[in-house]
Amino acid sequence: MRRPERPEPVPIARAIAGSLAAGAAYLLAQAADIRALGVPTNDLRLLAGMVPGGEVRWRTLGTLMHFANSIALGLAFTRVRDRVPGTGWRQGLLFALAENTVLGPILFLTDRFHPAIRAGRLPRYITPRGLLQQVIRHIAYGIVLGATLGRRE
Repeated sequence: MRRPERPEPVPIARAIAGSLAAGAAYLLAQAADIRALGVPTNDLRLLAGMVPGGEVRWRTLGTLMHFANSIALGLAFTRVRDRVPGTGWRQGLLFALAENTVLGPILFLTDRFHPAIRAGRLPRYITPRGLLQQVIRHIAYGIVLGATLGRRE
């Protein structure tokens, strides 16, 4: 019995570059959806606010945390992409929406315990518009991730 061929691994530099591009797409989508929907659910402020004293330098710290998350998620995608249906951008889209669905319930805890949300400096995320924003952002991330790191047709 023949073993199935193992797919070629994605070179680490390419994986990081694709992940950073996808993370940038996420931030562009965030800026657009905040303007379009009028709800300032800023994920950079959310991330930085989870670190004691992080709200002081939320732009820098939140950006670093966001891109670190983008790389970690992108590297995870390269490990499982051959099990995700489709090719290219479709794979990335499915992967990012699955991640959003699986990790989405964490937002219930965030809404309840995050210091900036409790103090009213950030809006709650578990609202129809807040959830729509998360979907929009993950669509942007996933499409770029899949376009750069997904299987070729």
